[in-house]
This record gives sequence, structure tokens and C-alpha cells, in this order.
Amino acid sequence: MKMYPLPRATLLKSLGRRFCSLYAAENVLSDGNIKKTVQKFATMRPVKFKAPMPAKKAAVLIPVCEIDGKVSLLYTLRAASLRTHKGQVSFPGGRKDDTDETLEHTALRECYEELGINPNDILVWGSGNMLISRQETSVLPVVGQITKEIDPNKLKINKNEVDEVFTVPLEDLCDPKNLAHTQFKTGYTMPVFLGGKKRIWGLTGLITNIFLQSLLPPEAYTHNFKYFHRVLY
Repeated sequence: MKMYPLPRATLLKSLGRRFCSLYAAENVLSDGNIKKTVQKFATMRPVKFKAPMPAKKAAVLIPVCEIDGKVSLLYTLRAASLRTHKGQVSFPGGRKDDTDETLEHTALRECYEELGINPNDILVWGSGNMLISRQETSVLPVVGQITKEIDPNKLKINKNEVDEVFTVPLEDLCDPKNLAHTQFKTGYTMPVFLGGKKRIWGLTGLITNIFLQSLLPPEAYTHNFKYFHRVLY
């Protein structure tokens, strides 16, 4: 049987459709993929920069949303007036209060206080493992899908905590040309994402990496580190 290769234009069109489908909402936000994501995210190995488990606990929300028809992640730029991590990119979140029943409630409360997004408009998928930061705080990443249409520029931002809000489409986060890493002198490497308005790095970059590995197949997202030591164990 004689084989006839596809014309280049047809092949490129087919590959383009395949690329788009990897990040399409109907696939990424399907019930089956959400279930798979939660299961994988919950079993990812915990990240520890210090041991043992700190007494201080916090939570961050990984906000999944649709902006202009593209599945995206929402980030904040912390206010320059804050005492810690000022001017850094982060997910909405903070320390657990006595009034919070769970760390999931902490993540939802902080998102409401920082951005004015009602917890009733967030569908919580699940959470990952605790991350122990260098600030002697254990952080729980919680995944939540914003179910209503939002305009990041019109959110009710708490200027005491947040200077800016921006979103990054999955396809931009996963584009190989937007992927980098930072090598620290203490002997570990952290992922860096360059596809948004601001550089995403540090603990937020690490959480983004772990979540994308859980959410997407390898052909949609692969971030190879040249040197990764003493962070995961």
C-alpha cells in the first residue's frame, strides 16, 4: 500500500486544531478532567523548605476562570505597602483565622476580602498537599473555578492588600518560550513563568507548575528543570 503524506497546509491546520483543543474549556473544564485533576493534585508530593510542620497555617486559592473564551489562571500583585512579599505576584490567600472552619474557607475568605469575589461564585474542586514555606508557614493550595463571568479590571480590589489583578491563559503559561527557571545558591531550582503581565516565580510559580502538571496532559505542558534539589521529598 502506497502512503501519501498530508499536504503541509493541511498538516499545520490539523496540528493547530489539536493544540487549541488541549486548552479548550470543553476539555479542560469537563467533569472528567476536573476529577482527574483533583485526584492527581491531591497526590502530588508535599513541598518542604523547612521541617517540621510549622504551627502557622495559610491557604491560597488557585482561581480558574474563562477570559475572552480562554481558560486562564488569575493572579494578584501584592501591595507595595505590605510587610512581607510586597510587590510580588501571588494567588489570593493568607493566614487562617480563628473564624475559619477549614483552610478551604480561609482561601475563599481571603479571595473575597482581596478581590470581592463572592464564595458562592467559586466552585471548589479540591486541594493539594501542604507546602512549607521559608517563612515557617504551611500553605494549602485550593483550586476554585470562578463560575461567573468576570472582568479583572472591574473587580473590587482591596488596595491595602492588592495593587493589581491579571489573568494568564493556559496556552500562554504553557508556551515553552515563556518557561524559565531560577537557580538558588541554597541548592534548588524553581520554575518561572514569563507569559503574563508580570513574572510568576517563587512559591506561586511552584504552585502553578504543580497545578498545570495535574490539569493538563504532558503534550500540553512540560516544564523541564535542569537542576532540582532538596525541594520535593
